[in-house]
Amino acid sequence: MSSGFWILAILFTGAVGSIILFPLFQRIPQSVPAPSQRHGTARQNQALETLWTEKIRVLRAIRELDLDYDMDKLPEGTYEAQRIDLIRLAVAVTQRIDAIEAEIANQDARLEALVSTYRKTG
Repeated sequence: MSSGFWILAILFTGAVGSIILFPLFQRIPQSVPAPSQRHGTARQNQALETLWTEKIRVLRAIRELDLDYDMDKLPEGTYEAQRIDLIRLAVAVTQRIDAIEAEIANQDARLEALVSTYRKTG
């Protein structure tokens, strides 16, 4: 066979291998993100920390599920059902995180408005 064929075969194998292995190298946060200038209550901050921990756990579970499926450890129907459930859970947790962060931002905005009003009258 010609050297051109071997070059194409190697390039094709590399491309397919990259596509298959890409999910394995995606970065999942290893810890809960630090609250950056978060002014929420202790209860809100604790809830956010718990939710972030859960989100990281679910993302890792999705990664492990994908790996098990890629290694033919799971039938397709089981894989799809479990993956859908995990994605729904990740979406629900993310929505709750967003809601608490919006609540904190709203509280901060109200506080800033009160301080501004106080400064104008004082």
